[in-house]
Amino acid sequence: MKPPNTPRTAAGAPGSNGFAPQTDYGTLLKPTYGPADVAGTDYARDVADPGQFPYTRGYHAAGYRGRMWTQRMTAGLGSSSDANQVLKDYHEMGQRGGICVISDRVFSSCIDPDHPMGRKEAGVLGWPGCSLLEFEELMDGIELTGQSITLLGSCAPSSLRLAYVVALAQKRGIDPRQVHGGVIESPFENYLGQTDPQPFDLNLKLCLDCFEYVAREGLKMRCNVNSQHFQESGGNNAQALALELSMLKEIYGRLIRERGLEFDDVANIPYELLSIGSRFFDEIAKMRALRRMYARMARDEFHAKKEKSMQLLIATHTSGRTMTYQQPLNNVVRCAIQTLAAAVGGCTAIDNATLDNAHAEPSAFAARMSLNTQHIVAHETGAADVVDPLAGSYYVEALTNDVEAKANAILAEIDALGGMVGALKAGYIQAMLSKEAAIKYQRVDRGERLVVGVNHLQVPAEEEDFQLPVKEVHLGDSESIARRMEAWKPTRDQAALSAALSRLHADAGKGDRFNLMPAIVEAVKVYATAGEVFGVIRMARGLHYDPFGMVTCAVPLH
Repeated sequence: MKPPNTPRTAAGAPGSNGFAPQTDYGTLLKPTYGPADVAGTDYARDVADPGQFPYTRGYHAAGYRGRMWTQRMTAGLGSSSDANQVLKDYHEMGQRGGICVISDRVFSSCIDPDHPMGRKEAGVLGWPGCSLLEFEELMDGIELTGQSITLLGSCAPSSLRLAYVVALAQKRGIDPRQVHGGVIESPFENYLGQTDPQPFDLNLKLCLDCFEYVAREGLKMRCNVNSQHFQESGGNNAQALALELSMLKEIYGRLIRERGLEFDDVANIPYELLSIGSRFFDEIAKMRALRRMYARMARDEFHAKKEKSMQLLIATHTSGRTMTYQQPLNNVVRCAIQTLAAAVGGCTAIDNATLDNAHAEPSAFAARMSLNTQHIVAHETGAADVVDPLAGSYYVEALTNDVEAKANAILAEIDALGGMVGALKAGYIQAMLSKEAAIKYQRVDRGERLVVGVNHLQVPAEEEDFQLPVKEVHLGDSESIARRMEAWKPTRDQAALSAALSRLHADAGKGDRFNLMPAIVEAVKVYATAGEVFGVIRMARGLHYDPFGMVTCAVPLH
């Protein structure tokens, strides 16, 4: 029998809800941690000081004393003019260091608002960026330089977003190499929660085109190779780290083998967008482990020659999946905890979920609350004063080691299937996600995981005393965007448009290793739309002009 007041150290002892506490990925947790739990950890080899390989504690010795993280909110709802005004409002609210805009489903599908499938969804849940005209309106009165320009969406229109940045910079007399941000998405998102109707092989080809174009042109635009959508769909932390490394290995390998690039040429193009949930210590450990895993992969597998090539930029998004429909004010607390975790973990940028995330795109009220949360964490908590303040914690170091070990085991299984593409073809990734999402729902259903307002401390809907201001887009708004495009298309220079699309169509028939970005940039400059650009590329590949088979090419090709 144990003496009185002796803490239990066996993993699996029940918690306050009667279930054994465990990590996000299922490791049972002990009540206390001590030196024995990190006995195999060597400080110089596995942790090191901030700014030193393997960068577990961060890439910069001064941390946020040298540069604060980018404080931003995701915008995109209604017309391009509406989104432009939201970006300006966000700046007044305290957005600093960059802007972030998400695309609507119409643009993400590479069709136009006047397409039969687009008329009811243009501007719904995102920005209708189907032409350079829309990007010009989005950026009206907003500088292209001096801040990061991040445009999110599916993989398919990445090449268009990149072309918009190049075209608008040149139109404003700015060297495109002076613009920085992230506009490219990886082709794996179609399997992880951010879908579009384009074939995987086309998305992969165009993603590699974008990487190659950025590298050879010396641009500072990045590609979002992210695990966020996987986690928002139900995946766990260890799986997310394994997938992140596997996706990067696949892309790097193809760029080296197929495009003749060196690892150091492309190593700084990707960035990771991590989903940060409410399990505070788990999330910090995940960020620390990712830095270490990436650094070792870059050095040992790709033989990085530059120190910067071993540093993966990590941006974070506090988790929309944790924002509940019930008792939305609780989401303010969740957002604060997750923002603090992202800051303590040493991320480069944060954009927050909001208290109304389960209902709609952020209202002005909700956006202000989330931006204020970032500033409170930055300036009132002391979290930005010290780099990696939890380093040396037996618990956090043990968690960092554990999630890395679990991730490496999954990564080995993916490698054995032929890498990320092989694992997807085998259905391994899809099955893993489906199984993990079911486990998470079951844990909530059984009360093993308590969620305030959902299965714990519920309040009847009629007793809710907070009226949530919901931001809405109405059917007429989408139809207005569609009608405007219909009226605008005939006003373009039709001869220049036909010539640019004809060149693109010819180039698209020259094989997967022929880079289409120069032709896409020229087409964008004469205001070719998403539907037209992707339509002629699809035709050259033997596909129907329209992914939904409803419209045909209206521009003569020669």
